[in-house]
Amino acid sequence: MTFIVNQFILAFCNLINSRIDAYIILKNKTIAHAINLGAYAIITGVLIVIFKMNWPNAVVFCFSAFFNRQLSFDIPLNLRRGLSAFYQSTANPPAAWWDQVERVLFPDNDGKKIVLFYSIMWCVTVGIKLSFL
Repeated sequence: MTFIVNQFILAFCNLINSRIDAYIILKNKTIAHAINLGAYAIITGVLIVIFKMNWPNAVVFCFSAFFNRQLSFDIPLNLRRGLSAFYQSTANPPAAWWDQVERVLFPDNDGKKIVLFYSIMWCVTVGIKLSFL
C-alpha cells in the first residue's frame, strides 16, 4: 500500500514542479534540468530510506518513479503551457537530453505513443511490486 501512496507523493511533487517550470518557460527563461533531476532523485531516495525498501523494491520503485515522472510532469507541463497533453518538442535537436533520447526511441515523435509506452511501463512496475515484492 505504501508503494501506491509513494506514487501519489511523487505525482504531487511532479505537479508542483510542472507548474513552476511552465511559469519559467512562459517567462522565456531556461529550465534547470539538472536541478529538477537532482531534486526528484533526492525525493525518490528519501522515500526509499523512510520506507526502508530493500534492493529489489528500491530498483522497481526507481523505475516506477521514472515512468511516473514522465506522465505526471510532462502532461501537466504541456497543458499548463496551453499545448496538447501529448506535445513533444519540435526543436531539432531538443534542448533536454531525455527529449533527445525519446526522439531516437520514437523517431516519428508521436506523443500519444510515448505516453502509452510510459503508461504501460508504469503499470508493469506497479504490477511487479504488487505481485512479487
